[in-house]
Amino acid sequence: MPRKRIHSLFPSLGALLLMGILIFPYSPAQAQESAAGVTATPLTEDGIPADSISAANPPAIPSTPQSGLPLRPAVSPVDIDREKPEQPVMHYYDKHGNPLETPVRFLTELDTVVNVRPGPAYRAFNGISIGANIFDAIMMIAGQRRASFDIAADCSIHNWFFPVAEAGVGYADAKPDDGRCHYKSSPSFYAKIGMNYNFLYKSNPDYQVFLGLRVAMASFGYDIYDIAPGSQYDYEDGPASMTGLHATCFYGQVLGGLKVKIYRNFSMGWTFRYAFDIHHKFSDSLYPAWFIPGKGTGPISAGFSLIWSFGSRPANKTD
Repeated sequence: MPRKRIHSLFPSLGALLLMGILIFPYSPAQAQESAAGVTATPLTEDGIPADSISAANPPAIPSTPQSGLPLRPAVSPVDIDREKPEQPVMHYYDKHGNPLETPVRFLTELDTVVNVRPGPAYRAFNGISIGANIFDAIMMIAGQRRASFDIAADCSIHNWFFPVAEAGVGYADAKPDDGRCHYKSSPSFYAKIGMNYNFLYKSNPDYQVFLGLRVAMASFGYDIYDIAPGSQYDYEDGPASMTGLHATCFYGQVLGGLKVKIYRNFSMGWTFRYAFDIHHKFSDSLYPAWFIPGKGTGPISAGFSLIWSFGSRPANKTD
């Protein structure tokens, strides 16, 4: 073909190409979608695809799987390995909030003991103690005219509980009611049984702080002479003396005490007691006993004992 004729065809081809672009606007992206067989999705006014789920009202997620398969368990955002040992922590400030010149690495060890319960520190049998109460003997030196002398023995159970037995003799030869009568009782036997609770059961057995309970019995005779007006035994047309009276008394005592080691197996003990009546039987109810062996003349009494202990064992070994 002659060169002039070829040049004359270029303007015609250019005009046809321009007309095609104006009539059929078609982008390369649309061409790729057409080639892949994907149809373009129309958009809403907010720019969201029309067939998408609305963010304002999402459908509820079923609580049970529709397909019968178990749901995936909830996953914590942070997995904590509690079996992993503690790692040291760097401290950059002191307890006042001031920066440290050199950071300090600090590691705390967790207490691994769980549900610690108090238990006996000593074996079931931990010795025997025998004591003599000499408090009233000291008071007689000071002029008191009545007294109860007793000996007590206890058995240590785990250095915690102490079954106690006491036995003694009491007598009186005094003038109560400001001397308006003369009361006299011959030496009479009494006995007590009970229990002590040691609060220092995990400590050295040579030292105790305890509370106790006693039940006691005394049976004795007494005489009342020279009854004067104003006496508690003075009755109109009553006798001036009453002899051959008898009483049987049951009473209890609540007590607190201390025990302190003095030398080797020897200790001293102090007790303070409050007595309460359980049952009394008097041969003549108009002339009750003024003094009851082991109890005294009122509800409050005290004791001071010298104690000898033996058979104590060392504390149980702990891992």
